[in-house]
Order: sequence, then C-alpha cells, then structure tokens
Amino acid sequence: MLLYLAALAGLVSFACVLFILAHAFRRSTGTGLMVLLIPCYVFVYAFGQFDHPRKGLLLAGFMGAMVLAVVFGGVARGA
Repeated sequence: MLLYLAALAGLVSFACVLFILAHAFRRSTGTGLMVLLIPCYVFVYAFGQFDHPRKGLLLAGFMGAMVLAVVFGGVARGA
C-alpha cells in the first residue's frame, strides 16, 4: 500500500516538474537543457527564475510530493 502512495506522490512531483521544465525551455533552450540534465539546477531555477502565477503551489507540490515519495518508498522497502 505504501509503495502505491510513493508512486502517486512521485507522479504528482513529476507533473509539477513538467511545468517548471516547460517554462525553462520557453525561456531558452540552454536553460531548459540545464534544468533537464543537471539534477540540482531544477531547484536553483525553480526558486530563482521561475515566474508563474501559481509558483508557490507548484513548488510546494514538487518538493512536498518528492519528500513524501522518498519517505513512503523508504518505509515500504524497510517493512
């Protein structure tokens, strides 16, 4: 059951990252590739350059769902 919750939280996080990634590619191809290929740059871009009317909701969904996916996945594997 927890593994399914981890997968669901991962999908929510992935959906939120898609908005950030699409915004980065609209800004420039180089920025989009950096967000796509450099793992930690998505955080730098999301907090520094990402301008969206629902920025807070998307960042909370991205970060919160990612944390929940890691926690649920870890608990499910340990049980």
